[in-house]
Amino acid sequence: MVLVLTALAACSSGKGKPLESGDITKENVLQVCEILNEAGLSNVDVFEKWVKDSASGASEKASEMSGFTDADCRMTVMLLAGELIKYDSVEEDYNGTYLMFDMDAIENKDEYSILKEKKQLFTTMFGEMAISKNGFAETLPENWSKHGLNVESDKCSVINILFKAYEEEAAFVGHTGILIDCRDIESVDSNYLFVEKIAFGDPFKITLVKDENDLIELLSERPDYTSEEGDPAPVVYKNGEIIGELKR
Repeated sequence: MVLVLTALAACSSGKGKPLESGDITKENVLQVCEILNEAGLSNVDVFEKWVKDSASGASEKASEMSGFTDADCRMTVMLLAGELIKYDSVEEDYNGTYLMFDMDAIENKDEYSILKEKKQLFTTMFGEMAISKNGFAETLPENWSKHGLNVESDKCSVINILFKAYEEEAAFVGHTGILIDCRDIESVDSNYLFVEKIAFGDPFKITLVKDENDLIELLSERPDYTSEEGDPAPVVYKNGEIIGELKR
């Protein structure tokens, strides 16, 4: 409780120049924390530490000894939005390979052990899924419906991008982030704020967007978010509902 109150106090003192799209750094992390708290996200004090460790290179030093870098997109979403995600069931066991590095970090690194209690929810949401007979795009919504997954918030949404697995008839969440509705948050000069961790070893990032179409345009510009020839285009979801696909 003391840690949470301390973090809230610190975040509330982080007001400065208006936020701009870009990396989350030691200079703007307190402003970002203030918005995360106002939006009702959880573990903001831990997120602040992750950002500062990443910015200071502490994660790189740790990786030299353990092989791990810092958190990735899925770990970040589960840290901040995990308490808002409700469900009826989860997969008991995960036998896939696409979350191998995520699970290794969660199970073996103390700084990510906070995610252990959400491990089954984590693999249910982000791990490999059999492609739906109703089409690739329906795979993730059917998974959410099957497990009763729901994000209980009117401020935050989980954005997922579903990719076709390489040489497998399966799909997985290759990227995810949190979209915050900032229309009632005075400190943000934009309709929405997208919070993400691009990948292991990359900075935490914020992007100001005007709407969902703006976000899809942004994600479509990233050269890494492509698909193999003949595979379906990656599909973008907001709280388990399709909002578009990445433009080729």
